[in-house]
Amino acid sequence: MIRAFRTDSETVEIPSDAVFKITNIALIITSENSLNKAVKIYGGMAKKLKARSGADITELSEIINLHFFIGEEKTGLTARTFGLQAETAVLEAPSADGIKLLKTGIERYKRLSEDYFIKKLLRGYDFIVFFLAAGAAVRIIAPFLKDKFSDPGVITIDEAGKFVVSLLSGHTGGANKFAEETAGYIGNGAIPIITTATDATGNFSLDMFAERFGLFIEDGKNKIKIFNKASIGGEEIRICIDEDGIFNIREIKSYIGGFKNAKRIILSKGLNTANPGTEKAAVVSLKESLKNIAESENIALLRPRRLTVGIGCNKNTSFKEIEDFISSVFKENNLSLKAIRNIATIDLKRNEAGLLEFGYKYGNFIDFYDKDEINAFIDSNKNKKNNKKDKEAVLNTERSASFKHTGAYSVCEPCAAMSAKNGGELLIPKQKKGNVTAAAAMVY
Repeated sequence: MIRAFRTDSETVEIPSDAVFKITNIALIITSENSLNKAVKIYGGMAKKLKARSGADITELSEIINLHFFIGEEKTGLTARTFGLQAETAVLEAPSADGIKLLKTGIERYKRLSEDYFIKKLLRGYDFIVFFLAAGAAVRIIAPFLKDKFSDPGVITIDEAGKFVVSLLSGHTGGANKFAEETAGYIGNGAIPIITTATDATGNFSLDMFAERFGLFIEDGKNKIKIFNKASIGGEEIRICIDEDGIFNIREIKSYIGGFKNAKRIILSKGLNTANPGTEKAAVVSLKESLKNIAESENIALLRPRRLTVGIGCNKNTSFKEIEDFISSVFKENNLSLKAIRNIATIDLKRNEAGLLEFGYKYGNFIDFYDKDEINAFIDSNKNKKNNKKDKEAVLNTERSASFKHTGAYSVCEPCAAMSAKNGGELLIPKQKKGNVTAAAAMVY
């Protein structure tokens, strides 16, 4: 199988289902001191990955791309960076399925304040580390910032490496957590500086809760402000978990218990516990339409990214046809498109433009399986029931058309189930209209 991720600059394909995220980090080197600090960060990350790996490397789900950016005129720093990189090769993180989990690279830039360069950083990296005074970094990036949902996490580190400041996108972009980790890598008493209100007061925040448990916040820009203000103000906030089995309730309770206002954060099961007239309620649900839950500023809808969508389509099927069909299927089954984690399909569709556009718009990645993987999965599950439909019946109806064109007995159902790793249990069995077939599975 191949798992494909799209960044603003490229598409990255990984031959592994153990990787769920690719994180790009830019270290902007301006001096010998900053280079030394950058190498400490690199070494700390490598050691952390090794420590976390233990005996089972497949538990590591992230690839980190760490890029050193050095001015073209600083030839001495560039040479020293290559030398230090070689010296610290012993720290390189282990690999998952033959994939290196920590990759490094060295790039050059003409001028730090050059518009093209700054746009490249803000567009292509999840985190940017400036070894500059906070004010200098602000002047450089300010003209190109958009909002907290699209800007990367930015931290600044002073020349002495004493203060690590979370400057931009502290919650949604993850800069607060990254600043704390970076200060630990640098050591020697480096202090992380966190100024976001909920962190400063030790209170619960809606966006950090969503980030921690993989949730998409509907109307996030407004709801985060409303709920975080309520949290800081001492209001009671109820978290209502709709679906059973997809969350570890004990883990959520433990997470909430770490906040200063933990007693004001009430965790409950079922939608009937939400009362928008008297309290703020964060409703965690896959359902698109929620009975008895009216739109209100007191209600925040959080979508668990727990659905895999298997898709089959004819050649040159348009994005619009795929989107319209899957939107209608989700509506019929009362599911939110925002709950899609990824799509999955046969590897023959790796260049199918409409399908790729849909996958990268609605999912975090796309899984591609070859016909042999698909057929082996079907054969191994052919005697199992799937939403009261026997796999043999599916084989009989699909083998002629699907097998003729792809060599696989079926596409959408097995791809959805394999990607979810749920053994073949489907939330939505195969649906077909026009040039598209689709099925959905739950990731437990």
